[in-house]
Amino acid sequence: MSGQRRIVVTGLGAIAPNGVGKDAFWDGLIRGRSGINRITRFDARAFPCQIAGEVNDFQPTSYINPSQAKRMSRVSQFAVAAAKMALDDSGLRVTPENARKIGVCFGTSAGKGEIFEADYLPFMERGVRGIHPLSVVEFTPHGTSSHVAIELGSSGFCGSAATGCTAGLDTLYWGYQQISLGRATAMVVGSAEALLSPFAFGAVCAAGVLSKRNEAPQEASRPFDLHRDGLVLSEGAGAVVLEALEQAEERDARIYAEVLGYATARNGEDLVRCDPSGSDMARVIATALYHANVSIHRIDYVNAHGVGLPDYDAAETSALKAVFEHQAYHIPVSSIKSMIGQPFAAGSSLQVVASCLTLQHGIIPPTINYNTPDPACDLDYVPHRARRARVRTLLVHAHGMGGTDSALVLGKLDA
Repeated sequence: MSGQRRIVVTGLGAIAPNGVGKDAFWDGLIRGRSGINRITRFDARAFPCQIAGEVNDFQPTSYINPSQAKRMSRVSQFAVAAAKMALDDSGLRVTPENARKIGVCFGTSAGKGEIFEADYLPFMERGVRGIHPLSVVEFTPHGTSSHVAIELGSSGFCGSAATGCTAGLDTLYWGYQQISLGRATAMVVGSAEALLSPFAFGAVCAAGVLSKRNEAPQEASRPFDLHRDGLVLSEGAGAVVLEALEQAEERDARIYAEVLGYATARNGEDLVRCDPSGSDMARVIATALYHANVSIHRIDYVNAHGVGLPDYDAAETSALKAVFEHQAYHIPVSSIKSMIGQPFAAGSSLQVVASCLTLQHGIIPPTINYNTPDPACDLDYVPHRARRARVRTLLVHAHGMGGTDSALVLGKLDA
């Protein structure tokens, strides 16, 4: 993205099944700790999949006034908490003087995912009187971004994205654009997901994409492994603060990463399956590198989509080999979703948070449960244990159901 303002990441927030807060999240990743277990939120015995990545140690009132927390859906609680974590981590303060220049953009697949249990059943019994008066605003994805803006005190640009698993990368680039165009001095961006209610979970079950490894939950999410049998649905949120480099330096902020390049496109002819050749993914990854003006030899690590679906993992591997050619075999590739599951929209924001921490600490999180190599997935997936490495520039890749791919290039400042 040469010729434009340099935009950097100065704050991180994370809520994941294996840790709440960036430090706990990072500790869980580098220790290879799985956050996947049998579902406790509801009785899942009638479902073919009975496991998920639940966030069990989250207390919304630690971040939100109790009266406001009661008015929010779980996904909005996640988003607000992650956004507040990121803003606090950045050291940036929203004041009446700067509120109009600080914007928000969050992504989620759905707002109040639990609406079918919380409102539809009472509606069937009592009619309109059984529906909570705020359900209409909680059910829309944009309600989540609005809650974040209200809680932060931001009165600048407020956007939202419903692009599925790529939403975290897409909201980041949207925020990047607002700062580049001078419409904002800072943006709080991210994504959140909370689909672990019976109807929403059942809908994902019906798609036939979930692992059925119910007797060994922590071994169920196994990206790139020969015996992978599907993804594990989870929940959570990730958020980052973006600022122009000159502002961050002026206030002596900690800089985690510089945003170097991005690309997105929608391809394919199926809403669930993807082309195992990975040609469409390869085009998006190559375009992101081109926009970043980064050669294939400068990428030190790939934070992969890696969800454990046989065709997705094979396609992603093929795409990386197509773009990086022989160099692909020398680039570490890992999937944090082996530990946190796949929280749909929140997944790519958590990938960004993890990638920023990799740049900061020089440690690559592992791909756990990679026990049996698949001939179709033959790269270095950093199996089982975290690895120390010199990482100056990295790639984050995400692929969403519906066929959308997004790729982001991040680098250490002046790498």
